[in-house]
Amino acid sequence: MAEQGWEVVQSATWNEALYNALEQNAMRACQVSAGNKKVFFCVEPRILPDKQTARSCAAALSENCRTCMDRMPKFAHLIGEGGTHVAFCQDVSDPSLDILRTARQGVTSNNVTDFRLVLIDKEFETKHPRRVGDFDHVHFTYDELTPDDVAARMNDLLDYLNGSFEHRFQKLVDDPASLEVIQKELPKLVRPDHWKSVTTWAVNFVALAGGRSWLELPAWKKFEIMVFAMMTGRSEGKVHFEMQQASNLVDFMNDAQDTAALRAMMDDRSDPATYQVSRVAELLRQKCVTSLCTVTLVWGNDGQPNKSDLDLHTKVNGTELYYGNKVVGKCQLDFDANASKVEKSPAENISLNQVGTYEFRVNNYSNRDGKDVPFEVIVQKPGFHEVHKGVWPRARSAGHFMDVCTVTVTKEDLEEKPVEMSEAEQKKLANKEAEWERLFGEVKSIVACDECLDAPLVRCKARSQSGYPAPARGTQGAQGAQEVFSQMLAGKAAAPNKPSLAQRCQLETLAGFIKYVEDNQCSVQVDTRNFVPAYVTRIETKTQVTSTSLAINAYHRKNEPPQLPRSDEQSTVRFDESWGVSGRATVHGFAQIGNDWFMVLERAHLPGDPSWPLGAGMYPTHLKAEVHHHRSKWASFHSLVVPDMPPGGIPLIGSALVGKAPSFQFILDGREISVKP
Repeated sequence: MAEQGWEVVQSATWNEALYNALEQNAMRACQVSAGNKKVFFCVEPRILPDKQTARSCAAALSENCRTCMDRMPKFAHLIGEGGTHVAFCQDVSDPSLDILRTARQGVTSNNVTDFRLVLIDKEFETKHPRRVGDFDHVHFTYDELTPDDVAARMNDLLDYLNGSFEHRFQKLVDDPASLEVIQKELPKLVRPDHWKSVTTWAVNFVALAGGRSWLELPAWKKFEIMVFAMMTGRSEGKVHFEMQQASNLVDFMNDAQDTAALRAMMDDRSDPATYQVSRVAELLRQKCVTSLCTVTLVWGNDGQPNKSDLDLHTKVNGTELYYGNKVVGKCQLDFDANASKVEKSPAENISLNQVGTYEFRVNNYSNRDGKDVPFEVIVQKPGFHEVHKGVWPRARSAGHFMDVCTVTVTKEDLEEKPVEMSEAEQKKLANKEAEWERLFGEVKSIVACDECLDAPLVRCKARSQSGYPAPARGTQGAQGAQEVFSQMLAGKAAAPNKPSLAQRCQLETLAGFIKYVEDNQCSVQVDTRNFVPAYVTRIETKTQVTSTSLAINAYHRKNEPPQLPRSDEQSTVRFDESWGVSGRATVHGFAQIGNDWFMVLERAHLPGDPSWPLGAGMYPTHLKAEVHHHRSKWASFHSLVVPDMPPGGIPLIGSALVGKAPSFQFILDGREISVKP
């Protein structure tokens, strides 16, 4: 009988009238509209409580119908319009039915990661038909379904709705006032249209929250907001361009000190010369590429698919130049990526060192992502650069090359000579350099020490680990040991006091933890594998050109200069031996830098390894508004000026206690504790 869709279990007498009342359920799904498009969906808990009990109840209600036993526990937990359950809401009662209803009321979480989106579309209807074989089963009736084209778009973009982008949604929803500031500054930008689309998109979906914070919203409402965001804005395949670009909005909201700094930051990010092109230029410097004419392929940035093995191809006098033939004439493939080892931000570059016209193509040799793969090709020649964007479709097979661009290299392009400027341009540059000399002078960067702080360093005042007083300095070892031994004979030494309940509660948050360290004698250690290396610098200029005296320099990726700490994306690097600290390091203390806490480690020093390029701490967002026109030169000095060590004091080298981590792990008096930011 099991083969016919039935399962024999022991049950009470079947109530056919009750089943008939429950068999048909009107689907009242969540509905999101954007223009003339509609999406109908429910949310479902990822983990259903007590599946076996729910299945037994379904067996009793359906007279052991296997189809209904599979459907009823799932249907019972689907949440639809207004946060109400969509099935078994009829005005009837039964012990088994009441158990199902009670169980679903126990799901109280509002975390996105605890739920999944269920599209109510033709596929859902087909998967759960009214009639299977010769019998009707528990089913839904529908007034309307999600159209096929809209369902296809939503299925492509489901990766944005699984919780991995929740921090970005939360930051935007929680700070609509800052979004409004960004929107008002758009007309004043050099390229206002660059940010108009993503800002308008964000403002529209944030409005759906009705002024409530992200944490206040129930899960179904969060999904309504996220679905609307995916329905609107620009997308191609599995990539939603606005959602990717929204990481910049989060940076603006976190880092801009005022409207002038905001405009400077937005202009910098929208200018290819200071954004993608600058990233490529830094990469070429790291790889020691010196050619004047280069074509660079990059992919996998900003959370996009990065596992695929994309390859850049061109022909030199009819001969293919690619990873299998890396040098043709004077042209060469300088470096390849993802052939055998997957890189976080893969890139490859071809140098064009002879006159000619070159047609560039891209091939996805191995689509390990199984997704659409966005990529960019950056062309650079003296006085010229351009960026070509493309997406390798998931369904496109290897060997079906995509034509990207044509590059012509002239004799003049290969001659390194100064760019000629008009008399007016020369005068403008001279005036700008004179102003730099007057305001900035010879810029120096120095690793900050505890003497530079506005507030004193919160030091860890370690007690003796044995519990007995440590022998005074200068006493003979034998005498000190004898004194300790005498104390042991006299009685057991007092163990370190265990924190009280109030103190243990205080230790749950970072601010409370640091206050505890400040008020109590204790030792603090950390496992360096849990922390991102960073250091604090102080910049010396002729006049005060920055809005802050200290800058935190945190590493986000290896082989890249440090940057301001980021909260939108987790760093991929941790301490190694080049920083002078072991696996378990002792914390010297904590310093407050602006609104952030910085952990200072004992014996830590700046790395000498070239895979940790040093940065001076010169960030455009720190410049005062009246000198923002010098931001490009200032930013370039970040990787050109090497910070000096301070002549005295305790150098602030350790880790910034900010970022995406849900908690920080410390070892307090030998006990491991977890502290929330």
